[in-house]
Amino acid sequence: MIRAWRAFRGYAAAQDHRASVWAPSGGSANAEVGLAAATVARRARDAVRNDPYASRIVDLWTGNAVGAGITTRWPDDPHRRAWQRWAESAACDAEGRLDLYGLQALAMRAVVESGECFVRFLPAPPSSANPIGLRLQVLEADHLDTARNGMVEGAPTIQGIALGEAGEPIGYWLFPTHPGAWMLSGAGKASERVPAAEVLHVYRKRRPGQLRDVSWLAPVLLRLRDLGDYEAALLMKAKIEACLAAVVTEEGDEALTGAAAGLLRDAQGRAVESFEPGMILYRRGMGSVEVVNPSGGGSHAAFARRALEAAAVGAGLTYDQVSGDLTQANYSSLRAGKIEFRRLCEQVQYGMLIPMLVRPVAERFHAQAALLGLWGAEVPDGVSHVPPAHEMIDPLKDTTALIAQVRAGFVPQPEAAGAFGYDFRAAVEMIREANALLDEAGLALDTDPRRVAKSGAAQDAAQIAAIEIAATGAAAPAAQNAATS
Repeated sequence: MIRAWRAFRGYAAAQDHRASVWAPSGGSANAEVGLAAATVARRARDAVRNDPYASRIVDLWTGNAVGAGITTRWPDDPHRRAWQRWAESAACDAEGRLDLYGLQALAMRAVVESGECFVRFLPAPPSSANPIGLRLQVLEADHLDTARNGMVEGAPTIQGIALGEAGEPIGYWLFPTHPGAWMLSGAGKASERVPAAEVLHVYRKRRPGQLRDVSWLAPVLLRLRDLGDYEAALLMKAKIEACLAAVVTEEGDEALTGAAAGLLRDAQGRAVESFEPGMILYRRGMGSVEVVNPSGGGSHAAFARRALEAAAVGAGLTYDQVSGDLTQANYSSLRAGKIEFRRLCEQVQYGMLIPMLVRPVAERFHAQAALLGLWGAEVPDGVSHVPPAHEMIDPLKDTTALIAQVRAGFVPQPEAAGAFGYDFRAAVEMIREANALLDEAGLALDTDPRRVAKSGAAQDAAQIAAIEIAATGAAAPAAQNAATS
């Protein structure tokens, strides 16, 4: 009965005769990650160090998801000024090297490469550059003591993450130094439990209940390695094909009875087992001279393209991004590919980076300053987090389309400003300040729609009067100079 039921099941992927060697694991998300994360992370880091395409994938995700930084916009001046001093200086970095946006990029690189990273909140003495006394320390996934499992100090713990009653993290068992830093004093110390309120765990959550993640390169590592091995074999083949050599067969008695008959030797009589360009080899036998000229092989472009296409798809990118090959691209194909990628990039920004990194840092910034009495405990309304703008494929076409959408009411102006990486309130304030400066100076630019129409004509009577006054003012000194001369 069971066999008959299996035969009539409607899903081919569930039928045994089509997948006789397909034996997937039924483990939970945490079990699967725990078995693979460390090994995949080490291999991914090796690939990033040595494989140009793996390195390119990490750079692309970092450059597109973080870019110059995901900015936090505060609605009031005290927050804006303190945030600017803190976020745009290296004082926010525990190592004193990067500003906040550099730390965002570092965390994103670690997530793509290793699957996850940690950011610790550390206290610091308040200063002019760090008015709130807060530093951030970015840690690789290796700092997590994954050997801590079971009931540890009264809390259920999975792979170094202590959990509360609802399964929420309440603490992380972290090594004080990187386990691989054997040269540093203090390496090898036992892990310590750090409260979850003092640690940000950044990773891409793909399954319910998932506490950690593996490298984003996991689906493509083998393909990239196979492509590298294939190209190495082709390179060796090409080297052999380039080896033009001559084999001189010398007459001698050893040609018939010698143990070394047919053995290739160089001019010094040493046995030769590999070719080099321009070699002349000798052997015993019937006298003759033969030219060794290996034939060339075919192109591997088709295989390499298919391998890179698969690697790009597995990494969530487009082929032209990973390969840099734009020979077959045009405006339509680039736009279609970038639309899908931008959707995925926004999902990473708004589903991982902002809720797991950017917003918690801003909230901790506000709370830390509130403890110092810089402002009240309540977070002000209107705080926004703006990712960097995506570059337009064709600025003229894209801008024209965006203007039409705004004028038709399909896209609100705040959303249009956000597409360029600006907060709408900040953009309005900058436009107001710029217009005031222009009016004070008596200037009218053709980019000012208050004064000049799109055709270049004056927009209103005030502008016409301003032009006439400017012309009269310029003519008067000229007339005076002429009279004087």
